[in-house]
Amino acid sequence: MVVLAATSNRNPYDTFNFLVEIVGVSQGTLGMFTECILPVASIDVIEYREGADVVNNVRKLPGLVRYGNLVLKRGLADSMALWTWFSSFVTGTGSMQPISVTLFDRGRNPVIKWNFTNAWPVKYESPALNGKTSALAIETLEIAVDSMSVSSAVSQGT
Repeated sequence: MVVLAATSNRNPYDTFNFLVEIVGVSQGTLGMFTECILPVASIDVIEYREGADVVNNVRKLPGLVRYGNLVLKRGLADSMALWTWFSSFVTGTGSMQPISVTLFDRGRNPVIKWNFTNAWPVKYESPALNGKTSALAIETLEIAVDSMSVSSAVSQGT
């Protein structure tokens, strides 16, 4: 039985206060991301039926755990860190890295942290350039991850 503990914050958190950290990709900051789409986590369902079952029901068991891709978007600036990381896999020299995404409350206190292991870029999207608009140039990086964990950043202090 799952029991949900009562918390002091009953209001949902805003989505605009977050920090993305990619270990080993940049010496300094990667800049601020305008969007971070967190992966979907799912568990495959294994259906089976035993031959001796008296009812014709299918039994269901948990199977493999799967994680979707993490998608990061940011305004294109001087840093080439995301492209450099992606292109290192094109040349066969890339290395998988841990990534963390921390959500902050309105007071900039960390509240929830997502950690991803063995992350590596699978798709880099350059910005769409259009001389008839005043939109920002946005680059997109899609990242595959092996696993995901979610924890309360309040209890960790970070």
